[in-house]
Amino acid sequence: MKTQLSRFFGSTSQLASADARTPAQWRKVLKAVLQEIKGYVAENVDSDEMHKVILFSGILAAEEALKEDDFWPGYVEGITRLMLILLGDYPDHRKRKYGRKKEDHYKLDRLRSVQWVQTPEQRFRTLFHVGIVGFPELSSDPREVLRSFRDHFGYKPTHTDFMEWYRKCYPNDYAAIFR
Repeated sequence: MKTQLSRFFGSTSQLASADARTPAQWRKVLKAVLQEIKGYVAENVDSDEMHKVILFSGILAAEEALKEDDFWPGYVEGITRLMLILLGDYPDHRKRKYGRKKEDHYKLDRLRSVQWVQTPEQRFRTLFHVGIVGFPELSSDPREVLRSFRDHFGYKPTHTDFMEWYRKCYPNDYAAIFR
C-alpha cells in the first residue's frame, strides 16, 4: 500500500510516508485515494452515461463505507465493483446453481467490451519500461539498442521507425513484449 500511495501522492507525502495508521487516518487516506481514482476515471474512461454512473456507484459505495466503523469490507466491495465494471460489467451470479460453471461464466461483455490499444509511441515507451523493469527478459537492453540505432541511422528516424527496425532485428524480444 505504501508503494501505491507513493505513486499517487509522492514518496515524501504524509499520505505515503506513515508506517502505521489509526482507523481515522486510514479513512482520510482512502478518501484521498478515491478522489484520485475519480480523476483517473473522468480523464480516461470514454463510455456511455449508464456505464459512468455504474462506475461512480463503485466509488460512492467505497466512500459510504468509510462512514462505518468497520469500513474495510464495504471499501473493498466498492473498489472491486469499480474494477469489474472497468472490465465490462458487474457480474450477477446470485441465481447460479451448484455445479460446473457455464462456459461464459467469466465473460463481462454483455453491455460493452474492453479493448486495449497501444499507439506506436506507447509501444516505444513500453519497450523502455520493460528494459527498466526487466520483465520479460530481453536479449539486449533497449537503451543500448536505441543508442546503436541512433549511431547508425542518426536522429532523423522517428520512434515508429525505430520500433519497426526493432521488430525486424529483434523479433524474439519484440514478440515477448507485444505478442
